[in-house]
Amino acid sequence: MELPAFEKQPEVQPRSTHNVVQTLAPVITALSAVAAAIATSKDRTVAWVLVGVCLLAVLVMIWPFIRHRREVVKNRKRQIAKDHAARGRHQELLRFATRFGKFTNAGDPNNILHIIQNSCANDMEKAAKICPPDYMRDLFPVFIQQLETRPPENERQFLLAVQELRIFVASYNSEYVSEPLRKMRTKQWPMNSPSVVHEALGNANPSNPNHGSWLFSLPPHYRESATIQIEDFRERWASFLDDIVEWTETIIEAFGANLHTYFERPKKL
Repeated sequence: MELPAFEKQPEVQPRSTHNVVQTLAPVITALSAVAAAIATSKDRTVAWVLVGVCLLAVLVMIWPFIRHRREVVKNRKRQIAKDHAARGRHQELLRFATRFGKFTNAGDPNNILHIIQNSCANDMEKAAKICPPDYMRDLFPVFIQQLETRPPENERQFLLAVQELRIFVASYNSEYVSEPLRKMRTKQWPMNSPSVVHEALGNANPSNPNHGSWLFSLPPHYRESATIQIEDFRERWASFLDDIVEWTETIIEAFGANLHTYFERPKKL
């Protein structure tokens, strides 16, 4: 399975108390010496100059710790805001997952596998030459259930879920849409009822007129319906791909994640 393309930035670790004590110890010693000098010195001007120098030294010494702490607090606030935004976009993710689930529903007559099997007059052997086994039927409902019962709690979990959905969509697009359509276009199939009409239309193989495109291998009464249904599916699927790409781009912009957005466009028969 493809790994997520984003990395969680390591948290900045505060410096240890031991290091802080080691750094401040010489400064405290110097301040003690200056205090003793002030107590015994008759020239207060020199004494106060020494105090100023020591205070400046203290500021220089502790400034990295102050800056580090400010950066830690700033990063923490930024992460809290991102986690809150990720939880707020959970419903968007769930809606896209639900839309995709309709395409993978084997019981839906508008599902591409159902269309192909029905067009083949339920000849499962012929349909299997175009489509692979339907593993989405078992896998994707588990993903939906997890989204519904265990919503992402933070930015990282949300982005992982977005990436998982993208992997499902890319796999379905490649194996169940683009590849079957390619086989229908390019592979030579035994003609159901070859005729000179087929040759005139360029749908038969000149070297073997008994073979041609997948559509013309279907019984005549299935052909027109299959053409309409497959094109309707292809248009709906292409529209879904456009929508999920556009939405993923908003996620990239909002969270600065490095997510892939490319999907192969399914071609017409």
